[in-house]
Amino acid sequence: MIDGGSSRCSISPYNFSGGANDPGVTCGQQYGPFTVGASNVTLARSRDAGRNGTVVINGGRTTPLPNCMQTSYSAANGASYGIDLGSRTGVVIDGQDRSGIIVRGARNGVRMGPGGTDMLRNMELFDNGYAVSHSWGYSTDGNNILTGGRNNGYDRLLIHDAGQDEFHSDSSGYDHSGSRVTNTWMGAMREHPSYGGEPFNDLQTTGADPGCTHADGFQSFAPATTMSGLTFDHDVFGPGINQGLYPGDSGTGTRFNNVSVTNTLFLDAASHNIINDLPVHGWTIDNVTIFATQGGFELPSDGTNTITNVIKQGGYVDTPGGTWTTSGNDWWRDDPLPGQSSNVNPNFSWAPTGTLPSLTALRAANFMPGGLPSGGSPIHSWSELLSRIDSLNGS
Repeated sequence: MIDGGSSRCSISPYNFSGGANDPGVTCGQQYGPFTVGASNVTLARSRDAGRNGTVVINGGRTTPLPNCMQTSYSAANGASYGIDLGSRTGVVIDGQDRSGIIVRGARNGVRMGPGGTDMLRNMELFDNGYAVSHSWGYSTDGNNILTGGRNNGYDRLLIHDAGQDEFHSDSSGYDHSGSRVTNTWMGAMREHPSYGGEPFNDLQTTGADPGCTHADGFQSFAPATTMSGLTFDHDVFGPGINQGLYPGDSGTGTRFNNVSVTNTLFLDAASHNIINDLPVHGWTIDNVTIFATQGGFELPSDGTNTITNVIKQGGYVDTPGGTWTTSGNDWWRDDPLPGQSSNVNPNFSWAPTGTLPSLTALRAANFMPGGLPSGGSPIHSWSELLSRIDSLNGS
């Protein structure tokens, strides 16, 4: 059990407001970075009175990362990893409640390593990364979670505002087949102060970006091989990301077959909500809502894939090759979905209009369909996911 002290940080997820709820600075029990020293161990925040405050793993930097093109910046470099699982297996790290354990300020938040069958639950990871200096100012790099190891679980996580990606494959190339991401948010709280609708670290859409990072929700570029089995269920991707789900990269030859994306909401990724560079098969996309004022949905096939009960509003679609099993789908605006689908306005309860809506507006939107009998994600808003996490925790 990890002693959280008596101070609980009341803002979840943290919105960079500072003040009395700045994790590890003005609230929470702070600890330094650590490496897990044994397999088959559970590390959990205490629930005992007086010890059930927020556990904060501080990587060494509490000054937030610079905005893209910021001209001056000074902060200590964080540790390489906030938590390093090394080669351990069967490790569970559980904050017990939403944002019960926070990891911030490291160059990379959590490194999973090659072990496998590990679990992260009820954690918040934000502002992990590092600044990179250029002649034109600063950019950022570094990630919240480095994936690695087969059959890992990621559940009830809030992962946002990294130097680069929320999930990013370890450059050492560890296979992460069979892993599951459930009840998790991947996105951004920080909007760029000079470019509305863009995250602090990535100016992809406005064209102002001189070479800053591409902030993705889940990107896998390693190992350079074909992996199989990846699950996303009851998740929210966005806002404030470039690619939402990007588990295959043609530059390295990485691809993922047999991927399941269910009961999930995509909130206006800048480039693609779902993309795969290389042809894949065995994908199932079911009960998903995609809201796109920009970008698209790109999934080349070399076999059979399934897309059912999907609502897509806006964005282009590119699904060459293979065959699609389809039913219950609806598209509205821009390109149709593959196979048979209706073309009916879903009449969402409230959705932003125009291109490049603010991150705040997307987080406040409600994508409950009013013009369709069924279909789409059962999670209609960002806030519904937060409530779902609390319900799963019995709070």
